[in-house]
Order: sequence, then structure tokens, then C-alpha cells
Amino acid sequence: RVLDRLLCLFSGPFDVDRLHQDILDTAMCAVPCEASSIFRVDASDGLVLVAARGRVAEKIIGLRLKKGQGIAGACAQDRRILAVSDVASDPRHAASYAQSLGFETRSLLAIPMLCGDDCLGVIELINKTGGNDFQRHELELVERVGRTAGDVIVLKTLAAGPARAKKGRKAPKKSGRKGGRKK
Repeated sequence: RVLDRLLCLFSGPFDVDRLHQDILDTAMCAVPCEASSIFRVDASDGLVLVAARGRVAEKIIGLRLKKGQGIAGACAQDRRILAVSDVASDPRHAASYAQSLGFETRSLLAIPMLCGDDCLGVIELINKTGGNDFQRHELELVERVGRTAGDVIVLKTLAAGPARAKKGRKAPKKSGRKGGRKK
């Protein structure tokens, strides 16, 4: 099922909001959980929460973090998956946000959305159903989801061209190589 969902991310017209929701559906299929969210890197190199699922989803859209702030910020900064089975004991957890919303976060899986070496954002899976411990096969599967999501975002953004600017999203970094052939 997860592979089918990943392949479907490549099809259809580019609608960034729909794409974010499809990425969340795919990630939640890989690791069932109570809630999920997507943070995207913004123009100031911080993170902004652009999509969410769960009980407090509507209240958290637009939440901003600095790279390195919270578990999502640490994930973006280090460009690696962070699996936290006991969030309350993790010093990186931005507990004040969850407490102000009346939401208890028990476990959290933060997955970077990568395209090459660039981190475009972070997928968060919150409160895994059936227990708080994450299994190795789940981590491997969501790592693929994060990399595929990053690739799809870049490919669809490049294909959409000027429409991207209208959405106010940060364009991905270009490689240092100039166009043309090597001589």
C-alpha cells in the first residue's frame, strides 16, 4: 500500500496543499499514528507548519520553528530521522506548544524531506498507535517516504514553474554546476 501511495505522489497536477495531504496519508499508512504534520523550510531558513492531521490540526497551521528548535527543528538541522519513544524525557521537545494546545505527545517520529543534500521540510508522526516504540522496518519505510516526498516536491515545483512564486514557497537550492556539457 505504501509503495502504491508513493507512486501516486508523482501523478496528477501540482497542488501543493493536496500534495502535502497525500504525503501525510502515505506516512500515516507506513506508521499508523494519532496525528501528523509537515513543516516546510521557509525563506528565512526556519520551519513553518503547512499541513496537519489530528485533533488539533487546525490550531497549529502556521506554527513557526527555527532550525534546531524542537525535535522537528533538530531533524531539519541534522537531516536525519529522529525517533523518540518517550517525548517527555527528550530535552529537544518543545513541550510549551503541546501544553498550550492541550495535546499530549507521547511518541514522535520526525522524518526529513530530502532532495539530494537539501532538506525541504520535516514530516512528523505523533503518538504511534499500538505502542510508542518504533521498529527498524518502520524507520526504513518512512525514510523512503521522506526522500520520495522531497523528490516529488522538487520535480513538481520545477514543472509548475512561475506558479510556485504565487504560492510564496522557497525554491529549492540549485546545484553549483552550471548548465551545459563538460568540455
